[in-house]
Amino acid sequence: MTDNNIDWNAIRELFPATRKYTYINAAEGSPISTVAAESAKHFYDEMLADGDLVWERWLERADGVRVQVAKFINADPCEIAFTLNTSHGMNLIAEMLRGRGDVVTMDDEFPSSTFPRLHRKYKVNFVKPVDHVYTPASIEATLTRNSKILVSSYVQYCTGFRQDLLELGRLCQIRNLICVINATQAMGAMPIDVKKSKIDFLVSTSLKWPMAGYGIGILYINQKWFGQLESPLAGWQSVVKPDLMDNKALDLKREASQIEVGCPHFPNIFALGGALKLLESIGQENVQNRIFELNSYLIERLGELKLEIISPLVQKYRSGITVVKVPKTKEVVEQLISRKIIVSQRGEGLRVSMHIYNNKEDVDVFIEALRGLL
Repeated sequence: MTDNNIDWNAIRELFPATRKYTYINAAEGSPISTVAAESAKHFYDEMLADGDLVWERWLERADGVRVQVAKFINADPCEIAFTLNTSHGMNLIAEMLRGRGDVVTMDDEFPSSTFPRLHRKYKVNFVKPVDHVYTPASIEATLTRNSKILVSSYVQYCTGFRQDLLELGRLCQIRNLICVINATQAMGAMPIDVKKSKIDFLVSTSLKWPMAGYGIGILYINQKWFGQLESPLAGWQSVVKPDLMDNKALDLKREASQIEVGCPHFPNIFALGGALKLLESIGQENVQNRIFELNSYLIERLGELKLEIISPLVQKYRSGITVVKVPKTKEVVEQLISRKIIVSQRGEGLRVSMHIYNNKEDVDVFIEALRGLL
């Protein structure tokens, strides 16, 4: 149950875009809050006033955000690196694991999960879903003798199917698979515990459910891999003491941040810090429960229109994404957007994805507009 003491109207007020749009499209990209925006703006205010003189302070603040990210997914700060986006992180992982065996992944993964492997000539085997669901048994049945790496989204972008990460982690342990998770459609909406789930690598972007905007992603590397893998990158910030600038001493860090080769993208990192601060103040379970509450209301209202819902409706598999079949989907989406109702076309239908800045009135506006268009 959602905590009844939370003032969701006050939270909604932190997202000015909700005054202009019925914004039910978090899975494509969320508006950011005033908290995240001010965190990024603070960097520019400081640089405007002082130039580069507060460099050390920025580094400390960035490391503070690293601690926030680690706490958010139950990792150690040394296991967290900042990336540009999910694709960036997945390419780094694909390079680090090159030559370690074949990949098994889901048939409807977003290309960020698959293209980095195909580009590097990995053998990739695809698991076929049953009614848009992937069970551990169906994944295990796809494994071959050479399968060594499992790549899966926590939540599938075009159906909303949510994996059971604990079950997935157990399967990887039993079959000795390296577990790589794309958390792009879950982080910020669904709680993640990388330790309990036995995850080896995890990537996410921040423009969707974390609500931190473009230009910042995260990469988690379980520290058991430190020293076993060769970093695909090295720069002046990759070493233990970057300020030495010793061209003859490549003393690389034994932590995930080794891949942060140069000057950090400070404003984006600080925006993520502000966004996580907001989510932390609400509580991850409360965020998830609020999303489920709004989704239940959406499903109830969609029932009035007698439309087929593609997303799995069993609670175990639910996420923040609901995909519904409508005729002439592209035209319907365009008409809705013209009415400032922001949705997207994905997979077999129209994708609705609500977050903490939404309310039941947003659902009502969407349903009545959809009813009129149909």
